[in-house]
Amino acid sequence: MSVPTFPTRTVTTGRREREKQQRRQAILDAAERVFAAHGFHGASVDKIAQEAEYAPGTIYLYFKDKDALYSALFTSKLARMVDQVEKAAESGADPLEGLRNSIRAQFEFNDRNREFFEVFSRHRITEQTEDAQEWHTVHEILQRHRSVLTRLIERGQRKKLLRSGDSHAFADALLGAIIHMSHEMEINGTHLGKEADFVFELFVRGAQRAPSLP
Repeated sequence: MSVPTFPTRTVTTGRREREKQQRRQAILDAAERVFAAHGFHGASVDKIAQEAEYAPGTIYLYFKDKDALYSALFTSKLARMVDQVEKAAESGADPLEGLRNSIRAQFEFNDRNREFFEVFSRHRITEQTEDAQEWHTVHEILQRHRSVLTRLIERGQRKKLLRSGDSHAFADALLGAIIHMSHEMEINGTHLGKEADFVFELFVRGAQRAPSLP
């Protein structure tokens, strides 16, 4: 009777890869806390390593420097945020319901990720890093977010639910309101999810009303 063999090498490789991804995520989580507490310039690889409870050399196995860590944090978090907003936008029976759902998803994400939102609101996308490709990816993710709202607004305009106008300008105005309200609520410690309907109704009322003449 033959003894069965098992793909131990494959199992070991898979486990090592999972452990590697877990360490990488632990480093990003620690970086998020340090950047939120100290800002980009006040943070350091040593502080992040201490927060993550790893040796500094371990950090450099995954990220070449602080800039790479910073941009990787933005890429990871923003991609997750936009995925949630896109999914919420598709869940509506009509464009306005999709818009409401996407706003709620955005606020709920900000609520669950207050430390990252603090980083995002204080340290906007700048050329602080030499890793241009990484920041190009971040810009693409932000444009995808803007496109989700723009498409919903354009659908609402075609259905005569919103007045005609520059859909990109409408989307930028809505994004500005979301970011500002999130920042104010974060300072006050308010649950952000409760504010989604307020922002939606405020935006829609303005977007439905004809512009006043000077």
